[in-house]
Amino acid sequence: MERSPVGNINPQKAAKIWVIITIGILALFFLASSLTYSTVDALSIWILTCISMIYFSKKTQQYLNARNRILVVMAGIGICIFSFLNIPLGLGNPPFSIGEFSLLFAGISIVVFGLLGFRTLIIPLLFPIIAVLGFEFYELFIRHEDWLIAPLIPPTIALTTGIIRMMGIDAAVNGNIISYASISGETIRLAVVADCTGIWSLGTFTVATIIVLATFPEAISKKGALLLLIGYIGTYASNIGRITIISLSGYLYGPQGVIEQVHIHTGWILFTVWMVVFWYYFFTRHLGFSFSGKHKRIES
Repeated sequence: MERSPVGNINPQKAAKIWVIITIGILALFFLASSLTYSTVDALSIWILTCISMIYFSKKTQQYLNARNRILVVMAGIGICIFSFLNIPLGLGNPPFSIGEFSLLFAGISIVVFGLLGFRTLIIPLLFPIIAVLGFEFYELFIRHEDWLIAPLIPPTIALTTGIIRMMGIDAAVNGNIISYASISGETIRLAVVADCTGIWSLGTFTVATIIVLATFPEAISKKGALLLLIGYIGTYASNIGRITIISLSGYLYGPQGVIEQVHIHTGWILFTVWMVVFWYYFFTRHLGFSFSGKHKRIES
């Protein structure tokens, strides 16, 4: 483990200087540009980044060796270059705005901390990068939502229909419509559309995964990959469970009332429970965290 090549600058001092400079630069940028929802969102991300920077500066520091300093500096330069290519590549929208500026400033900051060798202080700088790229890929996804989600609809219908038939409900499928009769004899028709495929839950799980792996790179291993695969399967399964419960509520109570409330609340309840269970297991069994505050080294 090597220490910073600049002996009179410690991580705490560097973090404080960086936060002051960041606040000043962001203030100037916001004064020079029009205020939009995007700039407000970006401001909240940068506030979180500044708080995280102070927090990480007080933790036990990890320093970059000579080779890794070069790699980090190159990565920072790459992010700076990408900030100018973001719009030509079709990810961002002209003109040069808070998204591109966030990438540029984060890239410059990574270069600086890479030269100083402060590995721990680089972690908070990943937050604005992940936020900007995540939002841009989200917009790209929305533009092509229909044909991207279309392959998920048939298996969702097939799995749901198979499960409710196993429960003794005589269900018929016509396109993306699942039809069956309730106990009272009323016809229930469930339309399985894009939002029913669990794509948003899968997207949320993906964002959480990226943040965890960026913050705890030691989690990247064969075991970690297997656990994340289980996480994706469980996330999709929770959505199938949601549709199944909705179907069952319609079968028992008819097409109005209870089924509407179940449709509203079941999804977020099942997904929240799964996220809590999965990440608790991931952090305690894979990363080695415990409520006592001890942290054991994991094996890859």
